[in-house]
Amino acid sequence: MKRIMGVDIGGSHISAGILSTDGMSISDADMAREQVNSSGSRDEILDAWVHCLSTLGITGNTLLGIAMPAPFDYDNGISLMVDQGKYRSLYQVNVKAALAERLQLPMEHIVFINDAAAFLQGEAHVAGWSAENHLMGITLGTGLGGAFKSGKIAEDGAIWSIPFKGGIAEDYLSTAYFTHWARQHFGKEVSGLKALLAEKETREDTLVKLKEFARHLADLILLQQEHRKIDKVILGGNMAKAATLFIPEVSRILQDNGSNTELLVSRLGEKAAMIGAASIYGEN
Repeated sequence: MKRIMGVDIGGSHISAGILSTDGMSISDADMAREQVNSSGSRDEILDAWVHCLSTLGITGNTLLGIAMPAPFDYDNGISLMVDQGKYRSLYQVNVKAALAERLQLPMEHIVFINDAAAFLQGEAHVAGWSAENHLMGITLGTGLGGAFKSGKIAEDGAIWSIPFKGGIAEDYLSTAYFTHWARQHFGKEVSGLKALLAEKETREDTLVKLKEFARHLADLILLQQEHRKIDKVILGGNMAKAATLFIPEVSRILQDNGSNTELLVSRLGEKAAMIGAASIYGEN
């Protein structure tokens, strides 16, 4: 019997979990997580990944679905990250071959998918949305992730770098948008939106700033709708935890512009990418 494991590679950690027999969940008891020094050597990074995966038990029947940040050659399993501030020592390394050797798995038992696409894939899979649904996934955090799904498999949207309001989309829709503003407005360094909302002296102004943030998010969605159909937008990432504070304004702006796109918040949280990466075995 095949044992499917979903894996999410982050900028400073790896998370992995065993997909349930019905293919719809990963229990906390079947998960492992480990910090990774993404600035470390090739062997240091690979050894950390292998150690995490091995704690869940790897057999010859294990199938790995791995959600990996871009840029990456997903078909061949080769890392192309060089200017992203992480995993530089893996540049042009055949990660698929390296993991297969270390884990003693056939290479065909390891598949890769973009991390933003895996998030959307997982949400769609568990929600049971058909391949006919036109979906957009947006992850709001340290960076801006985006994916689209209009068939069986979600695809990376690479929306973070699109020209947007004199800069790029990530300038306006990531943690940096709030940390830069806090530096200028309050003269203080903060870790992100959560910290600004938690402090009495910064919360009120931050709630006003979230209105601007909502406008940027709505404008990004409307920009995408100029050349594609979008039935639902699913929001994930750490900043989506504050979605109730900005989603109503995003919805209002969309409706005022004639868009009936439904806005939803991730149901699966950090498990979405793992489930999405693991679920692609059922789609091939």
